[in-house]
Amino acid sequence: MGSKETIKLGLDELEQLTQDAAELVFVRRGSEVMRVKLGSRKTVFGHGSNCDVILPDPGVAARQAVLHFEFPHYVLEDLSGKGTVVQGVATQKTTLKDGDILTFGKLKAVFHNSPKAPPSLGSPDAQPLTTLSPSHPTLLSNVPAQIRVLTSDGEKIFPLKHDVSCIGSAEDNDLVIADDKYVSAKHLCITQCHGAFVVSDQHSTNGTWLGNVRLYEAELPLYTQLRLGNTTINIEPVEQASSSIKATYGIIGADPGMRHLLEMVARVAPSNATVAIFGESGSGKELIARAVHKLSLRASNAFIPVNCAAISRELIESELFGHEKGSFTGAAAHRKGAFEEAHQGSLFLDEVGELPLDLQAKLLRALESGEIKRVGASRPISVDVRIISATNRDLGKQVQEGKFREDLYYRLCVIPLHLPPLRARLGDLEMLTEAFLTAFSPSGQRIALTPAAQKKLLSHLWPGNVRELRNVIHRALLLRDGPAIDADNIQFDGPVARSPSTFEALPVPDTELPTGVTLDEAVENFEKNVIEAALKRYKNNRERVAKELGVARSTLFKRLKEWGLTQSVDDD
Repeated sequence: MGSKETIKLGLDELEQLTQDAAELVFVRRGSEVMRVKLGSRKTVFGHGSNCDVILPDPGVAARQAVLHFEFPHYVLEDLSGKGTVVQGVATQKTTLKDGDILTFGKLKAVFHNSPKAPPSLGSPDAQPLTTLSPSHPTLLSNVPAQIRVLTSDGEKIFPLKHDVSCIGSAEDNDLVIADDKYVSAKHLCITQCHGAFVVSDQHSTNGTWLGNVRLYEAELPLYTQLRLGNTTINIEPVEQASSSIKATYGIIGADPGMRHLLEMVARVAPSNATVAIFGESGSGKELIARAVHKLSLRASNAFIPVNCAAISRELIESELFGHEKGSFTGAAAHRKGAFEEAHQGSLFLDEVGELPLDLQAKLLRALESGEIKRVGASRPISVDVRIISATNRDLGKQVQEGKFREDLYYRLCVIPLHLPPLRARLGDLEMLTEAFLTAFSPSGQRIALTPAAQKKLLSHLWPGNVRELRNVIHRALLLRDGPAIDADNIQFDGPVARSPSTFEALPVPDTELPTGVTLDEAVENFEKNVIEAALKRYKNNRERVAKELGVARSTLFKRLKEWGLTQSVDDD
């Protein structure tokens, strides 16, 4: 009996050592994206929300495969029915060996049975553990930290304890999130340890998420963002909230959305990762790009902006890559392109969504290989350039429509930054207005806005964003009669202000439905009346109607076609 117990104990210890050592390292295009520690429980991979590890790739099934430990090996079983690729071969079931490469869509995963990574945290039966290297090596001491809680109603700040902080919907938690029904009573705990933070999910119903990866236990650095149900929490140093952001490299804004954006800029700027800035026209995308460059290690080198929408299709390749003498008509001498000009600096590709497809392929090759070829040249040239791109288009939608290469999309969007429009941060309007008044006012004069003028500015839709505000203030300064700007001096070029009279013109629906009319029919009828009234008010200017009603032009045109109004509008 004693001999059997001794043998069992030895096997358990050996199994534990094997579990602690095994992990999957996920790689996309040569760059590591995450590590998953493997425990004794089954680990399901797929793009479905009920998987242990979610892989956001259209080539991965909802439940692609499961990994489980059968002493002394890990066994992979396919769940998709089409086979999971291991070492280049689709298989239904196989025993994994150290160094085996698994393919999940466009993701590669390398199986390590004895990695050199630190041992996993928690018990031997712990769920898969994702580990991240601290993004700020200098912040490894125990600094005072806090949790920034972001909800649809705004944001709140809570300090982190030095020992353990518990988060959940129950009242006995250190941080109570009561207004999110998807947060469990005891959702997760955070422990600070040597500058990192050990996050342990407390068997929550809906999980703790880092991007598209569900965490059970992980060691995370500062500046990590986690999702709990509909709530987002950021782990950050205390001094970050107390610092007021008045102007950073020409960027003005204290709105929570802008503050979060500027914090992201400060975090990602020191790296060499490509950055994609998304925002409406006039919202300040180039200012964000210049801030990324100035805060990077390349700040002392060139920042070269290229507007991809302002250069003709015939010249854009030469503009980016340069050309050799005689390579085409008018090429009297060889010329360096933007890539060469930006060597060891940053290249800003504004309106990158306007690039033609054939040039997108050449741009992708330049990004992947670090080499470019001038027009008419026989040999490539090596360049060291950080790419910062910007667009006001929905690149994801363009990928689906076949207008933008999917591989280039993923290569550019390593770090996506979303710049909020002015109408979404009206709290910054006063600060921006004051800055433009100071910039454009005559020397030695102090010009102010009357309350009526301020009210008129707040009621506007601002389709042109900060650029439009700058023009409106500059124009008002020229039109004023006295030392103050009145409402009459404020003139807009875009849609009219959101004044009460605008909405008084809209039809008011009956609260009681007529007999035999469904709710959907009543809603459609009301929508039709609203659009017809707007078309009449703006003399059938459909673009202006779309902006006024806050709908896409394609949606408006589709509605008009369904209702048979297209022909009558065109005739008018």
